[in-house]
Amino acid sequence: MHKLPVILLLVLLGLNLRPVMASIGPLTEYLLQSWHLSYSWISLLNGLPIVMMGLGALSSQWLLSRADLRRLLALALIILGISTLSRLFNQNPASMILSSIIAGLGIALVQAFLPIVIKRQWPAQTASLMGMYVSAIMAGAAISAALAPQILHVSNIAWALGGWGLLALPTLLLLLWLVPAMPHTAAANAKVTLKPGRFWRLAGFFGLGTSGFTCMLAWLPPHFIDLGYDATTAGLALSLLSATEVISGLLLSQLAAKSPDRRPWIILALLLAIAGMLCLNAGAQMAWAGVILAGCGVGALFPLSLIACMDHLEDAQSAGILTANVQGVGYLIAGASPILAGMLRDALHDFSMVWLGLALIFVITMGLGCGFDPKRYALHIRH
Repeated sequence: MHKLPVILLLVLLGLNLRPVMASIGPLTEYLLQSWHLSYSWISLLNGLPIVMMGLGALSSQWLLSRADLRRLLALALIILGISTLSRLFNQNPASMILSSIIAGLGIALVQAFLPIVIKRQWPAQTASLMGMYVSAIMAGAAISAALAPQILHVSNIAWALGGWGLLALPTLLLLLWLVPAMPHTAAANAKVTLKPGRFWRLAGFFGLGTSGFTCMLAWLPPHFIDLGYDATTAGLALSLLSATEVISGLLLSQLAAKSPDRRPWIILALLLAIAGMLCLNAGAQMAWAGVILAGCGVGALFPLSLIACMDHLEDAQSAGILTANVQGVGYLIAGASPILAGMLRDALHDFSMVWLGLALIFVITMGLGCGFDPKRYALHIRH
């Protein structure tokens, strides 16, 4: 395979994975007024896909033992595209929640299987290519958050919520062209695995770190509306966050790729994230600084979490299955955070405790991340 077309494929795949959730935040006020429901209900549109991302990732090894990897990736894209496009035709609460659940499954399968392809095709460039792919995920969130209010203004709510599904078609065509068939008999089993203690450390690290990403994706625009900004500006705040995440994710993941020890970059990312959460809690004057700092921290933490996970095992299939299982448990943890945050917003009428709680979570995450010493990875392998 040629490198540039494959990078384009990774970018397109990443762009597909967040609009179904990121378009909700800037449109929260419109949906609240249309549905006459609470923030807790709106939180399901972001929380349930993330839970499904976890359940889908946990089922990935079973699926790999029964189907070709290329077909599974194509099926995942079709599921994601159709579920997103369904919002063009129906935007009532029940159909929106159903489409969120199905889209979450499609996202889960892409995220579970793609690292296997990357690790297999370019083992020496895994960290760099994973950084590009994950940055594209955050770019998809930025673009959809910025454009959703504009699409609503010039068109209607159907296109603002569902038009993103059209992106799946060119991605699917490029996928079928570039990704070769991979027999499921070769992809089914991990040759080596990690001891349970290290697996749960990785899963907890990914889940707690991703909680910040999922909460901000869901609730940053409503927070800015609470501060007195309009929906368009609130959407731009999420776009600024996502753009900062893209830049930070690319930069720090490329810097981390130059050294086998990722811990200094992980600690830097978490310190920036903590500072960002404290700024968001400090009111309107510090909110924009909070967006930039949190974006720098969370944006780098997401790819670094996946890279640190894949670092533990050399074999592509084993590393891919490990990453899928870590994401599975991690997303189940992270999926609860936007739902709990929505409940806190309903109870307290602001998001202050959400940002303080996330700052504390990042402190705990730092303690977990400090244990990822590459010199000791061999001690945690179970053959």
